[in-house]
Amino acid sequence: MTDPHRDRLTQAFTQQAVTMEDPALNTAFTSGLGWLVELAGPRPTDRLLDVAGGTGLVARAFAPHVESVTVVDITVPMLEAGRAAAAAEGLDNVSYLEGDATDLPFGDGSFGAVVTRFSLHHVPEPERVLDEIVRVTAAGGWILVKDLTADADERLAARQDEIEILRDDSHLRMPRPVQVGRWLQCRGCTVTRTEQRQLVRPLEPWLEQSVTPPARAQQVRDRLAAEIDGGEPTGTQPERREDGLWFRQTWEATLAVRP
Repeated sequence: MTDPHRDRLTQAFTQQAVTMEDPALNTAFTSGLGWLVELAGPRPTDRLLDVAGGTGLVARAFAPHVESVTVVDITVPMLEAGRAAAAAEGLDNVSYLEGDATDLPFGDGSFGAVVTRFSLHHVPEPERVLDEIVRVTAAGGWILVKDLTADADERLAARQDEIEILRDDSHLRMPRPVQVGRWLQCRGCTVTRTEQRQLVRPLEPWLEQSVTPPARAQQVRDRLAAEIDGGEPTGTQPERREDGLWFRQTWEATLAVRP
């Protein structure tokens, strides 16, 4: 039996395998990498796992600071693009493996550190991903989760998710503020840091990077423009600039230690 959402997810990220590595389109994905490395404080002896890591943008940022990084993802074209990028960068401690974030192909406590970025909003049961992350993290190891974070107002949060789904229909639901930390605490982890950052970004590269179909892209433009003109809030705080529409997203990073 096929899984319709898994099929949507792999189709979406097969299309994005090239744009994810395009410097003209992936600035938002690369701009926060230094923040993650600084927040985690990786050790030279860390064996790091990057869960749902795509092309390994995060993995490659951490690679100079750790012993090794393994990227696991379900989308083969993403992994292939990542292998090529890692080779071009001369990184010999990054490996890529096909695998499901909700059923990781590793034994208990296999890694001293685990990171996942922008994955939870794509899965129907994000807590299953965290179950697996905690399981494969060794005692005393660190876990870093970064994702989009919705507004605390549930009405605005629902509208933010609507915009995200129009842009990429593999999106399901953004975690709510500090929800990831609570989930990790429920699994026995100690949350050591939680940080939020707001990103102001141009709309068009965001739509182009996800290869959004034209009709859906226009719906996004129309909704943001309508809010600027006094219409229903979208939760994205849009504005018009000389080069087009811009909007805001909030990112939250949660660092925890496994007992």
